[in-house]
Amino acid sequence: MELQILGSVAPFCRLDKNCPGFLVTDGLNKILLDCGPGVPRLIDMETMLENLNIIITHLHKDHYGGLLELGYASHVYHNLGYLKQKINIYIPKEYKISADLYDYNYLINFGEEQYFDLKIYNEYNCNRNLKIGDINISFKKTKHNITSYAIKLEYNGYKLCYSGDTGYDESLCEIFSNADLLICESTFLRGQHQKGNNHLYAYEAAKLAKLSNVKQLMLTHFWPTIDKKLYRKEAREIFKNTIVAEEGKKLILK
Repeated sequence: MELQILGSVAPFCRLDKNCPGFLVTDGLNKILLDCGPGVPRLIDMETMLENLNIIITHLHKDHYGGLLELGYASHVYHNLGYLKQKINIYIPKEYKISADLYDYNYLINFGEEQYFDLKIYNEYNCNRNLKIGDINISFKKTKHNITSYAIKLEYNGYKLCYSGDTGYDESLCEIFSNADLLICESTFLRGQHQKGNNHLYAYEAAKLAKLSNVKQLMLTHFWPTIDKKLYRKEAREIFKNTIVAEEGKKLILK
């Protein structure tokens, strides 16, 4: 099982940095966790579209905006006879205000120029029931201003967790517990101000990693103009085994 980092910043791309996207490959099966703007730039369309599954954690555009480009690419490749199986797209059911429903309705009415199979999920109809290849997938709702989910992938004793977007919430330790790798958002640094509790500071991501007894923490969801080394430095004060997500980097997980 391999992890490739396709995007690590938000809410916009900058230079060689893309919005969130993490590709897990297990044999023929591929699971892309979020598909933000810029992510398709690092996808090898010739080889990676077949058997591709995309799970969107929530309906903010920095986490699904890459679907527009990927959708049209899938349409063209299918028409040329290069893509035989639809790309599975899992999007969360959104129950909240009309501003959020706009994004939900946009995705479920994506148009004809795509080769997608859209699947609507929530933590109840998928939790512990979703399986792609040999990977078991479960979900936990996070604290965010719209419906958002953390995700756990389990394969042959290996646990990979991805926070999605979240405010500080120690109940997430339930799903993060004893993970081999936690990919966790870290939007802010100490001294920066955020309104509400919709995102994490780097030190808060480190606290969750420590409380969850994870083996390794990978920080992501950085502000595009801030040096990632500053996030790592802040987190390592609490959790030493911290690395930062870097576009194009690959890790062998299992």
